[in-house]
Amino acid sequence: MADNFLTVVPVELKFELRKNVPCTLTLQNPTGDRVAFKVKTTSPKKYCVRPSSGIVEPGSSKEVQVIMQAQREYPPSLADCKDKFLVQCVKLGQTDAKEVMPEMFDATKQKDIRQTKLRVVLVGPPKPPSPVPEGVEEPVSPATLGGYKDAPSAGTAAAGASLRDQLGAAQEDKAEIRKRLELLEDRSAAGGGGRAALKQPKANGGFSVLQLLLVAVLAFLIGHFANVAVPLLTEKLKQQ
Repeated sequence: MADNFLTVVPVELKFELRKNVPCTLTLQNPTGDRVAFKVKTTSPKKYCVRPSSGIVEPGSSKEVQVIMQAQREYPPSLADCKDKFLVQCVKLGQTDAKEVMPEMFDATKQKDIRQTKLRVVLVGPPKPPSPVPEGVEEPVSPATLGGYKDAPSAGTAAAGASLRDQLGAAQEDKAEIRKRLELLEDRSAAGGGGRAALKQPKANGGFSVLQLLLVAVLAFLIGHFANVAVPLLTEKLKQQ
């Protein structure tokens, strides 16, 4: 571009496939003369240039829009695009021309025609996001699990721990009641009644007082565990 009357930026025209987005060329005139320009391309049916010609005043610049038309077929490879552009320019000198005339770029009449070559670069569309979440490298079949199972969630683990604590407390209460019954039997024996009085079966039922008392205590503990633990587990499972 050093030998050109105009500085053309950029030197590559990048177009994204299937998007009608223009590429902007900036033509800067660093000289003290008026400069006329003309834009040419090797594929005039594929591109629209606005303006395709014009005049740039001294020390000023002009923008040119290049638009790729929608194509029915695209090259199999982005690197196969061979389209090129050419920006020609000439100094107008002392003329008062207001627009570009064909004879300005006639090589037989104009000897000092400068030019800048531009190439086209095709850019593919951005890749869509991967449907596979990050961290998943490959599908896992049941045969490759090796006995692993789903880890419980925090809520399920907390509910199980709470139930185990309540069951342990109930077992401790049962042991305490059993100790108190044995102490009561010892005191009854020392007072003259003896364990025989507590273990003596009734005439109509065939069970001793001690057996009936143990059954009642166990029934109480089971009922207490069912009323407290089961609703708690149900509520925790609903929250999951």
